[in-house]
Amino acid sequence: MINIQPKSKRQSGRPISDGRLLAGIHSKIADLKNTSDASLSEAFGKIRTTYESEASSQALPTNLLIEPFALAKESLSRTTKMSAYDVQVLAGMAMAQGAIAEMQTGEGKTLTTIFPIVAFALFGRGVHVATVNAYLAERDFEFLRPALELLGISVGLSQSGASTEEKAQAYACDVTFSTGYELGFDFLRDQIAMRSRGVPRLGAQLRRNLFGPQSDTNPKMQRGFAAAIIDEVDSVFIDEATTPLVLSAGALGSKINPDIYLLAMSTAKQLTKDHHFTIDKSEKSLTLTAEGVEESHQIRDRLNSQAANVGLLRPWQLYVESALRAQHIMVRDVNYVVREDCIEIVDEYTGRIFSDRNWRDGLHQAVETKEGVTITEERKTIARISRQRYFQRYSILCGMTGTADGHQRELKQCYRLPVVIIARRNQSKRVDLPTRYFNSVENKLAAIASDVADRNKKGQPVLIGTRTIGQSLMVSECLASQGTKHQVLNGIQDQDEASLIAVAGHDGCVTVATNMAGRGTDIKPNAAAIASGGLHVIGFEKNSSLRIDRQLLGRAGRQGDPGSSQFFVSAEDDIVIRFDPKLAKHLQQIKSRDGSTSPNFDRRMSQIQKAAEKVSWQSRQDVMREELWLDKVKQAAG
Repeated sequence: MINIQPKSKRQSGRPISDGRLLAGIHSKIADLKNTSDASLSEAFGKIRTTYESEASSQALPTNLLIEPFALAKESLSRTTKMSAYDVQVLAGMAMAQGAIAEMQTGEGKTLTTIFPIVAFALFGRGVHVATVNAYLAERDFEFLRPALELLGISVGLSQSGASTEEKAQAYACDVTFSTGYELGFDFLRDQIAMRSRGVPRLGAQLRRNLFGPQSDTNPKMQRGFAAAIIDEVDSVFIDEATTPLVLSAGALGSKINPDIYLLAMSTAKQLTKDHHFTIDKSEKSLTLTAEGVEESHQIRDRLNSQAANVGLLRPWQLYVESALRAQHIMVRDVNYVVREDCIEIVDEYTGRIFSDRNWRDGLHQAVETKEGVTITEERKTIARISRQRYFQRYSILCGMTGTADGHQRELKQCYRLPVVIIARRNQSKRVDLPTRYFNSVENKLAAIASDVADRNKKGQPVLIGTRTIGQSLMVSECLASQGTKHQVLNGIQDQDEASLIAVAGHDGCVTVATNMAGRGTDIKPNAAAIASGGLHVIGFEKNSSLRIDRQLLGRAGRQGDPGSSQFFVSAEDDIVIRFDPKLAKHLQQIKSRDGSTSPNFDRRMSQIQKAAEKVSWQSRQDVMREELWLDKVKQAAG
């Protein structure tokens, strides 16, 4: 039962049971069936006038949301010919009460979004709907816009590359769709614009009150932080929270001196691991020792002292550390790809490529030097904010995901968001097979290729999820050598990716994809695929978080369909080597090329993932601490 106490101090309502809530909505919908479209908008408008005078946006008691939810459900039915299920209404109610709704993969999160949107739109102060990528933002905007506009709710879309005026128009709407990071960057751009105005002149506020915002020469895009709805909330609040939003512009001032980076790389290649520098594999961090710092200066002086003293932006040893990180930690087709003489960053958790992002503090230039591409100028950081601090600015916040369970404490502490688990509409029929362990990647690949070939013969569709782009290419090459036809999705696509992943459930289809490829797109097996056992998901390796494993496995057996899944693990997998070298040695002793299953290995893998999640949690805490420290520095500077 959903029984979240509303944050509102309003005394006119109280939480009611799920049964009474649904009965009330169904009763209202029965009354609306024979009404005109115009009457829906008129009815919603009357309700909205009650709340637009409220001082702030707050979660409404459930009994006050029966009529708005009924209007939303009816409008959705008229415009999309789709009817929201009761579980979707209940998930919408949980979000409207300021919670995270955990809906299992495939339960229809897009339709669910309309309910908290309608609830928060009553206040007329703006609702931000954040998705994980630009394609999903535009898709959800186009899908829900007719139903929202039928109720008289204006809808906008904030896209990367749009002008300030276009973005301001989007944010002026009742509801604005965008990506989570674009919302944050727009906030930072507004802060820069406000800073550029300097101290407001006497009477400026009065003039704005008299003549409106059009009198401003540099208006803000966003009008406030009333309410935000976060899709795939675990990705935004957990996976991406280890990296702050950083707005950069232009070069750092002096013209680039590529000789500095070339010299730093030459120096780094002459340093010895464990003597001159140390690497923490679990945290992927690298540090020069005292001997390393001294040796790096001596090598620089021997090679070319003049070149290294021109245009230094930071101490010499930091250039060398960046060069060492580029050599020993940054991996091509894992952390980045090389395209058209450029280094493009790959997101660690989604496998997506961000061509407009750069690493800071010379690391990007060090990787460019390593790969022999054109060395670009370093960019100046002009504003930054952690994702945690940004989303904490909203008066009311909610979200949905298929995998919030296990992170309730962090979500509650950091964002004050409880997690409400929504029951499946249909019982799951997915069969999760035991993890198979191998002594080498080579034997693991051979076993995967054999398993895929057997399933392909009977027409069962197979989705192979890989952690990195490099792994997807490796699996593809292996399948091709066996003559298995397949398609590859490795984060480069967005719209094409969604259309391809949508047919991954058809009989005989084999798809190799980075784990998050097509996330948000439903994989619907056709009749022949269901008859052959439904979609089978293969995990190429265990991820650093059990939650990400669950996201991958959740692609199979949706909405009560049959399906199956299995993970393959080898002694050479990154997570095994980083967190449990002893387990790697045990796995190397497996004699069978077909691998083995072992409850003991399963327990060890569970412990490894917990250790990896702890490291990730610590990284998120470090981001928050760094931001608090920067705030104190700014305040001290006046």
